[in-house]
Amino acid sequence: MAFLNVYFDIDGVLRGTASPKTDIIKLLKYCLKHYPDSIYWLTTHCNGGVNQTNLALKGELPDELVEEVYRTFKPTNWGVLKTDAIDLDSDFVWFDDNLFESERMILESYHVVNGFFRMNPKDPKMAKKALKFLKDYSKKVIKNS
Repeated sequence: MAFLNVYFDIDGVLRGTASPKTDIIKLLKYCLKHYPDSIYWLTTHCNGGVNQTNLALKGELPDELVEEVYRTFKPTNWGVLKTDAIDLDSDFVWFDDNLFESERMILESYHVVNGFFRMNPKDPKMAKKALKFLKDYSKKVIKNS
């Protein structure tokens, strides 16, 4: 599998979304299996040295999965812009429901905007689409390596 950094927001991506929990669980388990050393939190629930992702996900996902993602996902630190925490020189996929214009401009300036996947919390098929995007993007990275 190609090396990718995978970044996750929580609100509107893993919780507060119309996607069935089973699809969100499949997405997370796929990432845990294929990218265990390069999965990162990019959420307000984990920033500035405080990781409260387990509290944010408790009751949303099975307890065992919450514990596994809490142990496996790496924390990030960023200020106003989440792009401060992304390694823009490496291949990545970033799942978020919101992208500030200033973040988009940074991604464009590094020619990496194609690694961003906008999650639509109202779309019940969004987690399935996200998993397909991740698999397809990984194939492109392998092909271009």
